[in-house]
Amino acid sequence: MAHGRRRKGGHAEAHENHERWLISYADFITLLMVFFVVMYSMSSADSEKFKKISQSLSQAFNVDVLKGAPDAGLMDGAQTPVAPIDDLIADKEVPQVQRLKTKIEALLEGSSQTPDVTVGRDKEGLVIRLSGSYLFDSGRAELKPNSLAVLDTIANELRTVPNDIRVDGHTDSTPIDSPRYPTNWELSSARALAVTRYLTETDGIRAGRVMAAGFGEFRPIAPNDTREHRAQNRRVEIHVLSSSTPQGSSAES
Repeated sequence: MAHGRRRKGGHAEAHENHERWLISYADFITLLMVFFVVMYSMSSADSEKFKKISQSLSQAFNVDVLKGAPDAGLMDGAQTPVAPIDDLIADKEVPQVQRLKTKIEALLEGSSQTPDVTVGRDKEGLVIRLSGSYLFDSGRAELKPNSLAVLDTIANELRTVPNDIRVDGHTDSTPIDSPRYPTNWELSSARALAVTRYLTETDGIRAGRVMAAGFGEFRPIAPNDTREHRAQNRRVEIHVLSSSTPQGSSAES
């Protein structure tokens, strides 16, 4: 009689091992632990990336991404207008922008149209604000002939700097009744494009530097409660962006 074995048909048969599952179980536990270690490492890295992205978005849109709390002046349906952009002075002075501001103010000084054209600074750079009633007739997007000289003066200085330019159109909250411009968005966009085209096609500002945007009545600088305040909100703003990368090695001629 052989110990631990028995014969059947002349062949030795080994006992069945009932603990083989422990090997697979140990392998599974090991793989599971590695999986969680890798996931934890990835989550830590993504957390750092998310913080960096949220900081960039907060600066760009004035929104706290981590808390999801937008600035009150930018919230949909906000009743209080945002602060005048002339009051949003950049923390860091940009000498190039300051020089251009001084030049344009000097060129406009003494002009009969000075109250309709103001020069200020915001967090993006230089802002040249022109009254909508000075540039356009009511409900229209064709430039008035008497406004062209001031645009020419501004363009003369814009050609001396390589910065990108954004032309913004704004209206008051009075609904427009026009087949050509169904809403104030279309009207403000058409006015921004009219100024943009004049600066590029007539005054020779390189088109690749300039962009246009229409904001309708949704970015007021004064309440739309009086005639004078509504006139302030009807405006075109030419933004000389201080943060842009210079395009080309020299100023335009």
